[in-house]
Amino acid sequence: MISKKRLSSLFASLIFLWATSFVPVSANTLVADLSLEEVAITTDFNGESLLLFGAVDNAYEDDIIVEFKGPALKIASRKKEQISGIWVNRQTVNWRNAPSFYHLFSTRAIDDFLSPEQQRELAIGYRNLGLRPQNSSLPAEGLNKWIEALNRNMVERGLWFQHDGGVTINRGVLFRAPVSLPANILPGDYDVRVLHIKGGKLIAEDRTSIQVAKRGIGAFIYQAAHEYSVFYGLFAIAFAVLAGWAAAAAFRKT
Repeated sequence: MISKKRLSSLFASLIFLWATSFVPVSANTLVADLSLEEVAITTDFNGESLLLFGAVDNAYEDDIIVEFKGPALKIASRKKEQISGIWVNRQTVNWRNAPSFYHLFSTRAIDDFLSPEQQRELAIGYRNLGLRPQNSSLPAEGLNKWIEALNRNMVERGLWFQHDGGVTINRGVLFRAPVSLPANILPGDYDVRVLHIKGGKLIAEDRTSIQVAKRGIGAFIYQAAHEYSVFYGLFAIAFAVLAGWAAAAAFRKT
């Protein structure tokens, strides 16, 4: 459900678009917002659905791209080979700045209205994220293969995806894109970039964001594990020993 604050933002944008339509200006207007201000991760969190909506000026035959990007994460990609019948890790690439969540939404397939060069200029798509491995000695061809492997792995986990046709425009003014956040997302700030494309050129751009935060007992455990890792480890060991002792005692009684 869209909050009153978000609805008032949309209505204000529509009024502004209507007012500016009577004034001859060269700049186009684009505004966007999200149906939620925050996503709370609790102990029973199974994902969240939200709606990105907005208004654009005269986009009857134009395209909209929505880039939804999560906080950066250090990710390791591994290449396995079979040696003597056993699969072992032969090479590992550690990524410094890979987004933990990266979903692209567009009115149609991006390749249909943007060339690879245009996508690179606009930094659109997983190939144009500027991914940097810790091993900087990788040749360009080898780096591209590792990026493709990273994309396949993240797609399988539901964390990276490209939704062709995921954005709909109504009457050339209102647009919307439903967004589903999986249960395995990380807490942090998620940035949203909305692009208005006409004839392969960027007409207007808007940005918004949403915070994903842990709440309840899960937030306490997460904070303890990251800020007091030593004490958390000792507590986890003590709890495991106590649980094992209690289980053994219960079996002895039965």
